[in-house]
Amino acid sequence: MNPDLQSFVRESLARGLPRPAIREQLLAAGWRAEEVESALAAFAEADFPVPVPRRRPYLSAREAFLYLVLFATLYITAFDLGLVLFACLDRWLPDAAAREHAHRAAVEGIRGGIAGLVIAFPIFLFVATLIGRAVEREPETRGSKVRKWLTYVTLFVAALVIIGDLSFLVQRLLAGELPARVLWKSLVVLGIAGAVFGHYLADLRGEERDGAVRRRRDAWRGWAAAVAVAAAVAVGLVTAGSPRQARLRALDAERVSDLTGIWGQLKRERSGGAPLPATLQELAALPGAPDAEVFTDPETREFYGYRVVDSVTVELCATFATEDSVMGEGGSPVFWRHPGGRHCFTLPVRPRRGPPVTD
Repeated sequence: MNPDLQSFVRESLARGLPRPAIREQLLAAGWRAEEVESALAAFAEADFPVPVPRRRPYLSAREAFLYLVLFATLYITAFDLGLVLFACLDRWLPDAAAREHAHRAAVEGIRGGIAGLVIAFPIFLFVATLIGRAVEREPETRGSKVRKWLTYVTLFVAALVIIGDLSFLVQRLLAGELPARVLWKSLVVLGIAGAVFGHYLADLRGEERDGAVRRRRDAWRGWAAAVAVAAAVAVGLVTAGSPRQARLRALDAERVSDLTGIWGQLKRERSGGAPLPATLQELAALPGAPDAEVFTDPETREFYGYRVVDSVTVELCATFATEDSVMGEGGSPVFWRHPGGRHCFTLPVRPRRGPPVTD
């Protein structure tokens, strides 16, 4: 508040001048209406010979910390929510121009976004509840300048996100991305950033609203946000697969990696003129062989299936947990595709061009 304005109002009230007259003179002198009302509101309308100042809102270090955590977790939640939905759209609307690594990145994006939501959103709700209770105890803290500054910063960030993301999506559209993907991603950006922007803008405009109405409004919005986040996590888990499915895929990827290593060692032995070993145990005992773990299943620790078909062909077998699980995540060549259960690959051990033949 301007000190000259505050001093004038205090002295005028001390002399018993009515508030409407003070307001009229200040407006005629060029002061803005909101400045005049703020100066008059700083003093209580009390029947007392000396102007009684109202208690000014004061934000303690603890409350400032809570507000910083609140807005930080809000940013993280909004970003990760968008990340999950973007990645799900990439999986639901595949683009023929996107390579295999783009599909793997989408799956990892879903998992990373879910991890952020699971951690950040509950903290956001908890801190929002603490701040709401503190404001109920001391309603004047709702007018804190620190709180208002952080709110306006959030509005600024939300506006930047809307502008930046929409610009990026237009750039992707011009680069040839599927129009349907660009449209849905644009709706996601507008939905998330618009919800944040609308909530805090309404919060600033509704500071004088009845406390009970405001509490009901905040509770309704909190439940709506919780439902939206829970739905995004559920959809993300369905799209990317459950943690158990992810573990099974990782185990299958390790099996394919082991078989690839065994095949490479067999080709080296054969190209050097040595006969093919009769068993994998014999191959593992040869000098220069890979680590013993390569020859055994990562889960059961039993040796992989191995059979010599002829002098230039072998058969390697493994029991897989899922069907074609490494495709889309492990980036393995097409000829390593497999069904769930035990599957054998017929592989040449004589150096030659072209992929091996699978049965």
